[in-house]
Amino acid sequence: MKSKTSFRLPPDVSFEKERLSYAWAYVFRHRLLGEIGRILLQELGDGRCHISCEVVGDPSDPMTTQREAIFKPLGLELTRQMEAVMCRTPEDAGSVDIPTRPPEIKEMIESKLIPCERCGTVVAMLIFAPNATDPGHFEDYARKMYPHYNQLNVPTWILGPCIRRRATHRAPSRRAESVVCARTDQRLQPAQFNSLLDQFVTRHCH
Repeated sequence: MKSKTSFRLPPDVSFEKERLSYAWAYVFRHRLLGEIGRILLQELGDGRCHISCEVVGDPSDPMTTQREAIFKPLGLELTRQMEAVMCRTPEDAGSVDIPTRPPEIKEMIESKLIPCERCGTVVAMLIFAPNATDPGHFEDYARKMYPHYNQLNVPTWILGPCIRRRATHRAPSRRAESVVCARTDQRLQPAQFNSLLDQFVTRHCH
C-alpha cells in the first residue's frame, strides 16, 4: 500500500494492516482519538476486490463526527488511488455483488455500576481499561462503551494503568493508577477519584 500511493498521512494518524476472515483491513488510528476508521479490501469470487471505507463509532456519539472529519477525506483519497492502481472505474465498482460478511467477534469489556448506598439508584459507571496506556486507547474504551453509558446517563469513569507505563493484569478489586472521565478527558489520581466517587455514593439522597 505504501509503495503504490503517494498519499501522506497527517502527523497524528497511523495505520496497521490486519487479516480478517473475509478481508484485508487497513485500520487507522489517531494519537488522541484512537481508532478512527478502516479500509476493507474484500476479495470477490471473480478475482476482483471490493474496497470500502468505514468510520468507527456509534452514529449518535458526538465523537464519531470528529473521527469522520479526519478519516473520511484520507480514506476516500486512498481508496481512489488504490482503485486507480487496479485500473478500476466507478462503473466497475457499482456492478459488484458484495458477499455477506460473517459476524465479527465482539470484545468483552469489564465494567461496574455504582449504586447509591441508600436508595440503590445507579449513580456512576466504571469501565476497566487494562490496555489503555495512552489517550488514544482511553478513547477506544469510551467509544466501545458509549451505547451503555449513554443509555444510563450517569457519570462514567475509565480506569486504566498509569499512562505511558506498561499495562498489567489486575484483579476485579484493583485500584486504578490512572482515571479518565469519559468524554471530558478529566484525569484524576486514585485518591482524588476515590474521594469523588464517595461523594456520588453518599450524597445522592441528601
